[in-house]
Amino acid sequence: MTQSGLADALALHMGAHVCVAEESVSDACGLLGDEADAIAKAIPKRQTEFAAGRRAARKALRSLGVPDAPIPAGPDRAPMWPKGTVGSITHDTGLALAVVAKACTIGALGIDLTEAAPLPGQTRNAILTPEEQGLSEIDARAVFAVKECLFKALHPQVKVFFGFDAAIVRPDLAHGTFAATLYADLAPFAAGAQFHGTLICDQTRLVAALAVRA
Repeated sequence: MTQSGLADALALHMGAHVCVAEESVSDACGLLGDEADAIAKAIPKRQTEFAAGRRAARKALRSLGVPDAPIPAGPDRAPMWPKGTVGSITHDTGLALAVVAKACTIGALGIDLTEAAPLPGQTRNAILTPEEQGLSEIDARAVFAVKECLFKALHPQVKVFFGFDAAIVRPDLAHGTFAATLYADLAPFAAGAQFHGTLICDQTRLVAALAVRA
């Protein structure tokens, strides 16, 4: 039984090919190999978040039959997943979530967890495109989460950094879904490409997740 229920809800929405797990952000236990060295100089909060994310990732990977192994951070600080797998990790508000899948079925995964609260004014203006400016406070927060998870999913393939203006997002919290449309080419994805994913919101947290088929 999960503590927040978000992992269970995500698993239902994302289907049988994607494994989901969660962990409380409580301590820095459970790190393997060089993982501890990678965050040895980080502040304690960052260390506990990193450790919870790795514990959640390994728990999800076990559901795929993948044995526990270090998940190092790459040069861009993104997790380097075991061969033949893809995944994504997020943490916020005392919780870490991880989604993983076999690379032969899912080409990319992205997930982002955030608090279900209004965005600060300057942040809202930096994140929303003109087409998104009229959204409600909670929908604007959903757009922020979607754009974060879209970056996590696409960056390993496009291999370039892109900003919040790279896509326009249409959130539908009532149905637990979103659609994101690229403004410009991000090879191998062309301008106009659409991505559809999951949005789940409870009283305190909002999570966006995206699975791109292989």
